[in-house]
Amino acid sequence: MRVLTDQTYAIADGVELRFDLFRPDSDDILPLVVVLHGGGWISGSKEDSRDLAISLAHQGFAAACPGYRLAPLHPYPAAVEDVRGFIEFARDHAADWGVDPARIAALGNSAGGHLAAMAGVSEEPRQLANAVVDLCGLADLTRPREQHYMIAWGFLEQFMGVPYDGHEAAYQAASPLWQLRSGLPPFYVVHGEADDVVPVQQNDTFVAALRRLEVPVEYLRIPGEDHSFSRGSFPMIERGYVSFLREVFGVS
Repeated sequence: MRVLTDQTYAIADGVELRFDLFRPDSDDILPLVVVLHGGGWISGSKEDSRDLAISLAHQGFAAACPGYRLAPLHPYPAAVEDVRGFIEFARDHAADWGVDPARIAALGNSAGGHLAAMAGVSEEPRQLANAVVDLCGLADLTRPREQHYMIAWGFLEQFMGVPYDGHEAAYQAASPLWQLRSGLPPFYVVHGEADDVVPVQQNDTFVAALRRLEVPVEYLRIPGEDHSFSRGSFPMIERGYVSFLREVFGVS
């Protein structure tokens, strides 16, 4: 396996943003999966995503784990800008990394799922992911007191940097659901029906909206699974999204 660690991809607000890259030891031009850590946009690091990235590399993909700026010090749109900026950076360096700039996926869990979805709805072509794997991500940040559990209210407001009341347009702009349009890349969405952090209805609504727009989407809604997913269920989830990525990117 070829590995690059702690490489700088940008400096934003004085913060040096770094990434790790893992890929098979071959000369093949590979799809790239950008693996985004969770943590409610306020915690976590690129190291949290390494195991998933290494597993993807063992299965024939290149995989990158970028860090991104965290709230509350760096509220929205900082993290979204960083993730989209990394995808553009990856396209600029595709030849150096041996990856295909037309086959870049974004994959994330929880807040990382939200950021992956935001990469899949970008209006800037060079920052748009070609496929999205969204594991229990938040789809609609609006009306947080009505749509989200109390546990999420604090980190939602820290992420946004402002309360919802009086800043409704900002919360819409930060919501993948409100950015949907025809012609978007394929999505693979997973959510546990017993999730007590992000309501499963978030992705029920999101997937229904994708289908109305005829955006390709696969939805795995798992009975009894909570926000973290059990050790027993994750191998099934991984097989599902790996199969999805192979099909979308034409990987045998």
